[in-house]
Amino acid sequence: MNITVDLKAKPYYLNDEQIAWVKETIEGMSLDDKIGQLFLPMVTMPDINDQIAYYDSIGIKPTGVLFRAMTSAEIQEKIRKLQDHADIPMLIAGDLDRGSYNMISDGTEYGMEMLVAAGGDTEMAYKGGKIMGEECVAVGAHWNFGPVVDIDMNPFNPITNVRTFGSDPEKVKEFSLAASRGMRDGGIIPCAKHFPGDGVDFRDQHFLSSVNWLSTEEWDNSYGKVYQALIDDGIETIMTVHITQPAYTKHFSPDTADKDILPASLSEELNIKLLREKMGFNGLLITDASGMSGFTDVLPRNIAVPTSIAHGADIFLFTRDLEEDFESMKEGVKNGILTETRIDEALQRILGLKAKLNLHEKKKNGTLVPGPEALSIFGKEENKQFAVETARKGITLVKDINHVLPLDPKKQKNLYVIPIVVEPNYHNPHKDVYAPRFVKDLEEHGFNVTLYDGSPEQMQLIGKSKIKDFKSKFDAIIYFMNVATSNSDSAARISWPGTRVTITMMIHDVPNIMVSIDNPYHLVDAPRIPTYVNCYSSSEIVVDELVAKLTGESPFEGVSPVDAFMKKYVPFTED
Repeated sequence: MNITVDLKAKPYYLNDEQIAWVKETIEGMSLDDKIGQLFLPMVTMPDINDQIAYYDSIGIKPTGVLFRAMTSAEIQEKIRKLQDHADIPMLIAGDLDRGSYNMISDGTEYGMEMLVAAGGDTEMAYKGGKIMGEECVAVGAHWNFGPVVDIDMNPFNPITNVRTFGSDPEKVKEFSLAASRGMRDGGIIPCAKHFPGDGVDFRDQHFLSSVNWLSTEEWDNSYGKVYQALIDDGIETIMTVHITQPAYTKHFSPDTADKDILPASLSEELNIKLLREKMGFNGLLITDASGMSGFTDVLPRNIAVPTSIAHGADIFLFTRDLEEDFESMKEGVKNGILTETRIDEALQRILGLKAKLNLHEKKKNGTLVPGPEALSIFGKEENKQFAVETARKGITLVKDINHVLPLDPKKQKNLYVIPIVVEPNYHNPHKDVYAPRFVKDLEEHGFNVTLYDGSPEQMQLIGKSKIKDFKSKFDAIIYFMNVATSNSDSAARISWPGTRVTITMMIHDVPNIMVSIDNPYHLVDAPRIPTYVNCYSSSEIVVDELVAKLTGESPFEGVSPVDAFMKKYVPFTED
């Protein structure tokens, strides 16, 4: 077979022996084996032996898998069994935004991208990526579906928000480059996402194919600038997702009707003509999760599955039903949607990435998965301190018009805390954890804290009692916002608890403070709040550092990477 992908060039840099392994491996595979290598499913079964048996029962040999959170010891042992069973070493992936924590429950949770960006230091992005990489390597993982390189242009976007480095393309570019380099130096492969760029629309591709509606010139000067810098820097992989980019689709195919515009995960114009040909990307393309509705907005699933590979993706991420999608891919070859030549091209990139990581050599010499001694990296004090430093640098005092900070128990002894919390979701899995931690920290600093709990007594106190009586009992009201965007909400907006008795009706009578450990845009719903703090990331470390800053133990250092005042929507907001 001929090698059609330049495996000696960026981002692979393979030698002749590695290229020979790629070629010989492909030549020795059956068509079913080749098609199996296009799939990267999620591990869903508690017993990894059952998962392996399921793959065997349907005759698929996946190229790799993705794990969700479990302990380092558990995940390392599961990876070992998978790799021992695999003929071709598997790529082990994680979907990690705030450190390895999303996959390894005892890994370092250092904070969301926007918290890192608010600190203003790209070295922190590099260090975070490196720590993440080192911890992933310790369990036998190789690949992170990150960094998120989206631009938070629309504050009502339900996906981007604090998962981005902000709204400035230049800042996003510099922090994305630093994070990617850190991951690479830590031992894992980064994957820039979500191409062609989320953050313009206000909708969610889990439910429909959303839209990046920028013109080609606007795209080139924003998202294009970020992706081109990453490509030039040698980014190995990019995630192509269920977002349309009509301007570039019609630039390359002017006669395309609006109804026929495909999301990037299915688009030849975006994957091949834009990324490959115009921007010179020689690396690997993986689709976003194929269980989203945005993947099947335009095409029926049995057609969309092979079309995704035919139109430029190299790996198909997750499935609705693995057996059915595997059959759809094979049928796509039989009916001419997908050619074996295109499959071989995808395999060259897939196996080229494995060769770059020397997985085949490690499998030979028994070092593909480290031993249990590698797990000593978890719980390192220096990594914990890095997480503290990230919070210390990033937490931002957006405004304090009446200069009520720092809080002092000698002056503001009695505090009334109103927690506003959403249901847990993938990116914010905990509920009823952080508000109690916040109260506990305040009490340890000498404050008396009353926590609004939704009881009839509390509803009467905050919503119906005489203002003079409330003022005699409390020195300040603190709204504690744990409201993160999720995959079922259109945006992270304030839903005032207690049939609205908790609204800011005493804003000029009692000092009002709002602190957000997630969404940075709450001023759109409470623009007159005189004191407002953004933390960008929900964790116990962030809550502890927040209280240290509220009480003056630690100065506020962060600078908002976005317009927290949302002046486009609330132009009169005081800053």
